[in-house]
Amino acid sequence: MLSAAIGIPILLWLCWLGGVPYAAAVLALAVLGLVEMLRAYWSKGIQANIPIAALGLFLPLGIVQYRLALYDYRWGETHVREWLAVAAVILAPIWELVSSARTGEMKIGRNIARGLLCAAYISLFVGLSNLRQPEGWPDSPVHWVRVNIENGLGFVLLTLFSVWAVDTFAYLIGKSMGRDKLAPAISPGKTVEGAIGGFIAGLLVGALFGYLLFARPVTGLFVGAIAGTLGQVGDLFESALKREIGIKDFGTIMPGHGGVLDRFDSLLFVAPAVWLLWAGVG
Repeated sequence: MLSAAIGIPILLWLCWLGGVPYAAAVLALAVLGLVEMLRAYWSKGIQANIPIAALGLFLPLGIVQYRLALYDYRWGETHVREWLAVAAVILAPIWELVSSARTGEMKIGRNIARGLLCAAYISLFVGLSNLRQPEGWPDSPVHWVRVNIENGLGFVLLTLFSVWAVDTFAYLIGKSMGRDKLAPAISPGKTVEGAIGGFIAGLLVGALFGYLLFARPVTGLFVGAIAGTLGQVGDLFESALKREIGIKDFGTIMPGHGGVLDRFDSLLFVAPAVWLLWAGVG
């Protein structure tokens, strides 16, 4: 409870700030998430190719570079990410060849594949970064009670509250009314009743905040539906990944709540989908 009481206000404050502080905070979360994932593998004697895994940071890093470019044009002319990407691709096989020569174990393909999984998963943090970028959003009136705010902030808040509603009510209803197991082989505690309750809560809270933030409840319904489906998919995916590795949590940075990946598993699937729907497609 203490970590949530401290962490949520800080997260909301960073969302309000936007710009470089918010983008840098998301990048920091991505770095912590990558470290958690690699350490989880290492704790079980499993290796993931580090140069390839680090590619997952390049999309969040690009948002930080973009935000800094707004203040200093020269940042927009740098090619740091491109150089790092090429270096990672070159270093990856060398890394594995040295490891194989040292240990005698031929796991080049498996280690690079695990590195790609890490990179793909961590790269989803870019969805949180992109949601807060007002540039490129369709024009629409945005209202939050009596305060005018940018579309970026509105969609971040709408997504956060929808995901939190899904997670909270899926847990509460599953605990109190759950009878039918949803996916017992993956997560024995999750129930069909909890999943349905979480989905309905996402719709209701999404519609409420869609009205408060945009004066458009339908917008909130769409986000709530995404949170109610992909949010629970993300939760199950992380549970399956932890079960495969053989761990309970990815980290302990948040006492009582696990690590960064344990807390952001739902958001990692929901935020990119919300951004793609309204900015990429719209």
